[in-house]
Amino acid sequence: MATQVLESLRRVSPVTKRTTQDRGIEEENAAYRKKRRGDSEKISLDVDWGSDDEMFLNPAVDPKTLCPWCDEPLPSDPTPHLRALMAAAKRVSYPDDRLTNPLGLRAPLAAFVGVCQRHRFERNWIPRARKRGWPTTIDWDALSGRISRLRGHLQAIVDDVDGGFAAEASRTWRGGSRRPRKENEFWMEVVKNVRQQGSRQTAGVRGQFLHFNKTQPGYYGELGYVIIHQTLCDMFPPADFHPDATLPLTPADFISLVLVPEAAMRLIMEDLSLPRDQAIETLRESVEYGVAMFPVDEGEGEAGSNNSSAKGGGQLVVGAGEQMFMERARVRRKELEEEERMEAEE
Repeated sequence: MATQVLESLRRVSPVTKRTTQDRGIEEENAAYRKKRRGDSEKISLDVDWGSDDEMFLNPAVDPKTLCPWCDEPLPSDPTPHLRALMAAAKRVSYPDDRLTNPLGLRAPLAAFVGVCQRHRFERNWIPRARKRGWPTTIDWDALSGRISRLRGHLQAIVDDVDGGFAAEASRTWRGGSRRPRKENEFWMEVVKNVRQQGSRQTAGVRGQFLHFNKTQPGYYGELGYVIIHQTLCDMFPPADFHPDATLPLTPADFISLVLVPEAAMRLIMEDLSLPRDQAIETLRESVEYGVAMFPVDEGEGEAGSNNSSAKGGGQLVVGAGEQMFMERARVRRKELEEEERMEAEE
């Protein structure tokens, strides 16, 4: 992604004077680039004229529709999160009128690279998401209430202890022949992984990275995970579980690996009017979109504003479970950015 940003910086007007501030920014950009990509790959910020077409702005293009830093087209309807990122970057930028963009800006690379990554994501992914019916906005304030209305379904899964791991505790089940937990796809995925890898590895960081797409809240993303997880912990406090009720998992892992994806899948069923099997498919197909679209942003932007309001105006308290998910989400976002950069270079 940074390569594309740097390429656009090469296309500057020959009459633009390189000030001391310019040189300082270029030195900072070079240091940032070296840190990100290593000494083995050298990228020059010197002027590279390329073809004549690259030296001038197409008269048919409105410069207001271009990114002021990399000169690429912006999405037609930027999200509040992107607009907030751009506003923050503009505060540390100054005008750089160039032939490729008379409204261009100049700033340290670290100040705007996130903007360019975000607008490329929105330009490429949001049309695909809309085509599939995935939401581009979510009413975060209503999410906890929607999850609370799923208590009956979730309680049945909690109460149906798996006798294969906790025979004594399973004798308390009074639900008849139907076994909500043993019929649950997310629980059975856990059971399969435990038998193959052991409970410690399944619930550990490595195991959760390996099975990332199968246990996450789909297009609800990182912010959705935090809200869903906290709401479920309020509904089913881990300390209230029978000691054997969630074996071979701990109560906290049971909530993260079984109840969170179950609740998200049922929300998707409601959103898109889908049967269970198609909702599970959507849950897994939309994970990467959700991770990039709805990050937890404690700074500015849509996620940040909703982060503070999703619990009725109080700041969300991020616990260990949410922190682990957020770290996995950030790693996946970096992977997606690298994949997109490589595709663009090819």
